[in-house]
Amino acid sequence: MSLILRIFSAFIFILVYSISGASAQKVDPALFGALPAISHVEISPNGETVALLQNSGGQSTVVFFDLKDPGATPTGVIVGDVKARRLEWVDDNYILLLASVAQNASFSSGLNTYELARWISISKDERDLKMLFKQDAGFYVTSAGSILATTPNSPGDAIIARWTPDARAAKVSTGRLGGDIGSGYSLFNVNMKTGRDKITYRGNKDTWDWIIDDKGDAILRIDYDERRGESVIYRRRQNSKTFEHLTNIEAEYGSSKTISFYGLGASTNEILATTYGGENTVGLVGFDITTGEISRTVFRHDKYDVNSVYYDLKKATAVRLTYIDDVPRVVHLNPDHQKLQDNLAAALPSAIPLLASMSTDETKIIVYAVYIDRPTDIYLFDKASRQLSYFSSTRPVLADKIYAEKSTFNYISPDGLHIDGYITTPAGSDKRNMPLIVLPHGGPEGRDDQSFDWWAFFYAARGYAVYQPNFRGSYGYGLEFREAGYGEWGRKMQDDITNGVNKLVEGGIVDPARICIVGGSYGGYAALAGATLTPDVYACAVSVNGVSDLTAMIGSAAQKSSLGADYWETRIGSRFRDAAELRSVSPSNNAANARAPIMLIHGKDDTVVAFQQSVTMSEALTAAGKPHEFIELEGEDHWLSSGDTRTEMLRRSIEFIDRHIGE
Repeated sequence: MSLILRIFSAFIFILVYSISGASAQKVDPALFGALPAISHVEISPNGETVALLQNSGGQSTVVFFDLKDPGATPTGVIVGDVKARRLEWVDDNYILLLASVAQNASFSSGLNTYELARWISISKDERDLKMLFKQDAGFYVTSAGSILATTPNSPGDAIIARWTPDARAAKVSTGRLGGDIGSGYSLFNVNMKTGRDKITYRGNKDTWDWIIDDKGDAILRIDYDERRGESVIYRRRQNSKTFEHLTNIEAEYGSSKTISFYGLGASTNEILATTYGGENTVGLVGFDITTGEISRTVFRHDKYDVNSVYYDLKKATAVRLTYIDDVPRVVHLNPDHQKLQDNLAAALPSAIPLLASMSTDETKIIVYAVYIDRPTDIYLFDKASRQLSYFSSTRPVLADKIYAEKSTFNYISPDGLHIDGYITTPAGSDKRNMPLIVLPHGGPEGRDDQSFDWWAFFYAARGYAVYQPNFRGSYGYGLEFREAGYGEWGRKMQDDITNGVNKLVEGGIVDPARICIVGGSYGGYAALAGATLTPDVYACAVSVNGVSDLTAMIGSAAQKSSLGADYWETRIGSRFRDAAELRSVSPSNNAANARAPIMLIHGKDDTVVAFQQSVTMSEALTAAGKPHEFIELEGEDHWLSSGDTRTEMLRRSIEFIDRHIGE
């Protein structure tokens, strides 16, 4: 099938920065720090309307484009300064917006900051907003719940799994706060027009997942037995709302041996799931609900884990998956979709196309085009006319200029592990004797890839080489590589970063006297560990929302949830049994070793890594007489969700880096 490429520009109100005449040393941090002008795009079930999340001037707007009349002015609903996360069409009129805000709540343990998420129903026609699941008196739920299906036989309704407000709450990690008796995680039918909800299936205090069919009927209920470390699977009896035990599956919280379910598979007796399943990589498998066993492997790569699974709300099941080698690769379960994917790849040879959203009849499709040298573009594909039409760049202010190029940089560690990584350099640079910024990812079970990255590309646009290693413990390379990072914070995980830097120096790419390490979250820990555990390597370090005291971090997780403590103790160590070892690799305990100046940046509303972690590090550096700066980001969270604070982080960090390793 041939594709006709047609280009048009969508009419979008955006804040545009001037980029004419930009030089490597003058690129404005706001160009890269601003949130994407378009962050999420979805097509309506009838294929007549495109909805997108637009960010401009610190405000989020849901914008509607009428595809029947492309010349018409788009309409929209301003949702303000909430953190707009995601859009999901329910029917041709109603769309759900997932939004969150940081909020303080007082409990017996004191005043704490939590990220409060809610679904907001928006009518395209009336352009009004309605918050779902408003807070019930005496019951505090941080989670918005998970939307599992829209119901074609009941337009305007959605099935959402959420904690029920009929018992005292427990366990922050599951969205429940407060007392000592857990509520139930139940299924609700929610009407978008009225906002009214009713429980269709009630869970208990141990329920943590549901599998439903496309009519909204429950198929499986999954509970968690914390004492045994097992997922307990219950199957609904036919023509009944009662459930019978099917099987138990090892799923100790904190271990990698878990299974996640994604709706009906090839038959009514099969559920799709992702799991290692005794193999080294995560694959997509069929789970037989008559036997309680894995019946077949749908997809498994021999080297890379399944990275994400796309769940279609209209069908209440998985329809495609991705894995990442150096860039995202898409595998469709529908052969016709895979054929279209392959044709799109041929039509967009410089991009990695991703089918992001389809109309119900699959004739109108939103396509994301992902690149290694510039931000993602958005296209609309019309299957009937076979036209692929350009819609917009996600970052129009960066669309017309290539600031940097990103290439692979891999090496073999001394103990034989293949360590993948990426180096981003200014466009056209000779890659010789360059100042280097090391930018390790967070997680630490995240990973970087070769696609555009606003943070790395900004530093490269300012004249630096940027190295992003996927050290052991990163996700995506199989179970053995993931578990090779357990217990290795500040040790072999840090060695993988250091060894990569040494390889860049040996290759003549990097000037050994001009190296700075920068990172966020776990990457912030790695930056502080670099400055305190390997002080001879770095001329400066910047930690953004980073960890400095491992014992305190695990203790904080334990205060919120025993499951959270289990997770971190598996990966780092016991705050009791391994206390001495944890102190030995905690940067705040090694502040006296630091030789390079350090910058600490932390969002005061961080609910993942406590703001106190940077306070502790600052106090330790002060006590040791070590030079440092501490930047407090008022009202900002762990993810730097505001474009203003992203820009401030880039501005403050590049000023600091320029002073210490710039020309």
